[in-house]
Amino acid sequence: MTTGPLGRDHPLALLRSRVRHALDSHGGLVLITGEAGIGKTTLVSEAVGEARRQGAPVLAGACWESDNAPGHWPWVQVLRGLRRAAGPGRWAEALEAAGPGPELLLDGTGGAGGSTGGPPMDGFALHDSVTTALVTVSRHHPLVVVLEDLHRADPDSLRLLEFAARHTWFERVLLIGTYRDVEAELPDHPLRPLLTALPAAAGTTITLGGLEPADTGALITRVHGRTPAPGVVAEVHRRTGGNPFFIEETARLWGAGAPSGAIAPGVREAIRRRLDLLPPEVTELLGRAAVVGREFRPALLAAICDRTPGEVERLLDRAGAARLITTGADPTEAPPPPGT
Repeated sequence: MTTGPLGRDHPLALLRSRVRHALDSHGGLVLITGEAGIGKTTLVSEAVGEARRQGAPVLAGACWESDNAPGHWPWVQVLRGLRRAAGPGRWAEALEAAGPGPELLLDGTGGAGGSTGGPPMDGFALHDSVTTALVTVSRHHPLVVVLEDLHRADPDSLRLLEFAARHTWFERVLLIGTYRDVEAELPDHPLRPLLTALPAAAGTTITLGGLEPADTGALITRVHGRTPAPGVVAEVHRRTGGNPFFIEETARLWGAGAPSGAIAPGVREAIRRRLDLLPPEVTELLGRAAVVGREFRPALLAAICDRTPGEVERLLDRAGAARLITTGADPTEAPPPPGT
């Protein structure tokens, strides 16, 4: 029985290829994008296992959505891992080459000079210092740096990532970043300009979509231990869009005796979060659409909501960008959000 991610043969092979290149000669930046629950972390974990097996340190940092998180928080985690992996001697060598930047971030003082007593560091100097530390250690053994949930990052962390990506292409440093493109591409997302600039610095961008029906059935079987009927697979795939997390949650409910159309709490919460990112008029419109049915025509919705067709089209465009509706064979038809 296979245990790796289902339906991800091509993106997994692509990511593993980039890992092998970093181990042998050069790295760069790989971006993994997709909605919540689509399997970004699973894909990265599977691919970087090869780096670990060959003795390459994997340095991970996760962005934290909080006003209390310090600046450069994911990079602080990466530098902590780098210091441990390098050991005292090579860490001292890295600092001698890089200057005070890494220690400033580890001290929580950013570019302000802080406990080192040195002068403040501007953005360029700080980025160069941190990148130099990575490159210096990588000359002893390759490094894989994983930064998760970049849609939650602070702006300076994204600027440092872009700088490092553009200056490590010919070094044995592979940078891997994951983010929810559904959220980052919304017009009013504060990090949209920085995140949309990253692909230009990336050698590879992998966007994950939903699983095919056959893989949906295989995942249900893996979770529940028995093969579902074709009708169950079709219903689960229709309701989840092939999202692996949604499939797993739904399969557990189904295995406990709930109907295949039941909505798992985790799925409900994920959809609610996505709805919360939209303006109130969009969520109100989607609520009306859900009452109409799984498929609807914008003209009918405009009449029900007392809005012009142009207004409805504009609001539906926002819902489509958040992947809460999809356009059917008839471009005037689309299903309401999952779970409605």
